[in-house]
Amino acid sequence: MSKIKEIDPRVKAYLYDIGYHRWSRVHATVNRTWTMTSNIAESLNAVTKYARELPIVELLEYMRTLLEHWTKETLLKSKGTFTYLGFKFNKELDDNRTLSHELRVRASTDYIHTVLNGVRRYIVCLENKRCSCGQFHLDELPCPHALIALRHRDESYEQYCSPYYTRESLLRTYEIPINPLPDESKWNVPQHITEEVVKTTFSCEKTARKTSKTKIQNI
Repeated sequence: MSKIKEIDPRVKAYLYDIGYHRWSRVHATVNRTWTMTSNIAESLNAVTKYARELPIVELLEYMRTLLEHWTKETLLKSKGTFTYLGFKFNKELDDNRTLSHELRVRASTDYIHTVLNGVRRYIVCLENKRCSCGQFHLDELPCPHALIALRHRDESYEQYCSPYYTRESLLRTYEIPINPLPDESKWNVPQHITEEVVKTTFSCEKTARKTSKTKIQNI
């Protein structure tokens, strides 16, 4: 959008007016919080880049142990957090709080505030949890402008954060364990599974060559 604006600002305004669904390849009608800037699938692809060369059983075991490690690591970090929000989100809030000390605020009503940052002006509506900067309602975490407004009202930030960012939610998310896999000799595999014949790429190619050779001999 920034590049489009440099070419012709009217195009950017036009695209916003007609709606995302008319021109975007992917359009979400709900708030996706931080997933717009954090692609989990790409991160997983990067971690498993070399593991994908493994045979299928070893690949699955690699993925299982990876998830097991991640779950345990995140659970320990959540248990070691004693703030209302999780570690990552609490740090983001602290950074916003530091930035808010450079701002000035002027109340219009109980919930609507004008926040001044030098020559820039932002409108904060605490009732709707929105700020004209866009960060407040997209991240579902008070931006610097919202925090200065909350401080002006002498109000806490807790009710203005997404419940999914809280320590309790993180603990509930990672309380389900990734169960360890027993030794292969202990596996209880149904008979109809053991009787299945799975052809590998090599065996398929070998069968194809044998079939072709037979056809040539018959000719």
